[in-house]
Amino acid sequence: MGKLLGTMTRKELFLGILCVIFILLQVYLELEIPDYMSQITQLVTTATDSMGQILEVGGKMLLCALGSLISGVIVAVGVARIASNFGASLRLRLFDRVLSFSNEELSHFSTASLITRSTNDVTQVQNALVMGFQVLVKAPVTAIWAILKILDKNSAWTLTTALAVGCLML
Repeated sequence: MGKLLGTMTRKELFLGILCVIFILLQVYLELEIPDYMSQITQLVTTATDSMGQILEVGGKMLLCALGSLISGVIVAVGVARIASNFGASLRLRLFDRVLSFSNEELSHFSTASLITRSTNDVTQVQNALVMGFQVLVKAPVTAIWAILKILDKNSAWTLTTALAVGCLML
């Protein structure tokens, strides 16, 4: 897979870096929402007349959710574009490779097998690339950032959460 990723163009690499940046933005915005929810809970439980404050904090929370949604859509479109370009170049390389086979080598494969490999196998690589961005980048960033965010609040919960995340990562 590393050899295949080495064939990515500069444009695809730039788009990949941009997707990572938007994943970081998405994680940041998603981790801000519980703080706003906590503020709303505190404002509701106090006896003061604070409807304006509740609406203000709720508006900020909704803006975070909207920003997270927009970031997620940008990441999804960017990763899909990277995967489709990558798949197209991979199919072209595979086609060129099949054309270079001798008649003896071609007799070992059926036409159906070659067609299946050029479509299904490349599609599987594309899906792995998309899932890799979503799972292998976003999940660890979210886990580590969340642990760092609760680090100063309660050491027992932080340690428990860190151990659980460590077990999940293994």
